[in-house]
Amino acid sequence: MEQNIWDAKRIFKIIANVFFYAIIIFLMIFSIANMKVKSEDNLANVFGVGMLSVQSDSMKGTFETGDLLFVNMLDDQDYQNLAEGDIVTYYDVSIKAFNTHRIVAIDYNEQMLITQADYNYNHPNEPTYPDNSVSFDRVIAVYHGSMVAGLGSSLDYLQTPVGFALLIILPVLIVLIFEGVLLARHIMAINREKIEKQYQEEREQTAQSVESERERIRAEILAEMKKEKALHTN
Repeated sequence: MEQNIWDAKRIFKIIANVFFYAIIIFLMIFSIANMKVKSEDNLANVFGVGMLSVQSDSMKGTFETGDLLFVNMLDDQDYQNLAEGDIVTYYDVSIKAFNTHRIVAIDYNEQMLITQADYNYNHPNEPTYPDNSVSFDRVIAVYHGSMVAGLGSSLDYLQTPVGFALLIILPVLIVLIFEGVLLARHIMAINREKIEKQYQEEREQTAQSVESERERIRAEILAEMKKEKALHTN
């Protein structure tokens, strides 16, 4: 029973470590990729999936400021599959940043999209965000509804030098130090077992040597006694 509990704990620990390192590695790859393209009109992505932090309420009602969006990167053929109602991410040259709005019209001849903020549709009497004409080549990704509420602010912080150090580098260092301590303790335990085993073997060898010496002395004494007895008999 105790062995089964120990095996279960060991398996759980292995799974937890794999999960932790997988998250750290994913965030590290994404953060490094994002830092690399931060100054360009390109979206960092991992295996074709990009992450965006919502910076305004232009799509309020669909997602909110601070939400984390997962978008699928587009290639040249994917543009032909876009339809009215799709939510796309494009590089807005007017603000020099990414924008994520809904398609309200498509002009295939001119290779242009007309996008609108959902806030404008939900609040027709107080338009705040202008509609945008976007060429196909500026559309980078499409949003299919995958998001995590409120996590975008954490992503923004993660992409700062301090956030990257605290949330990526520091946890990795702590885990490495912890694993190093466990490894050192394990090595010390193995060495202690080796020393104890060697000591026990030396004790046994010494005991065997002492016993052999006793037997030799006993045999010599018996031999001398036999000789003396034989002399007296003669």
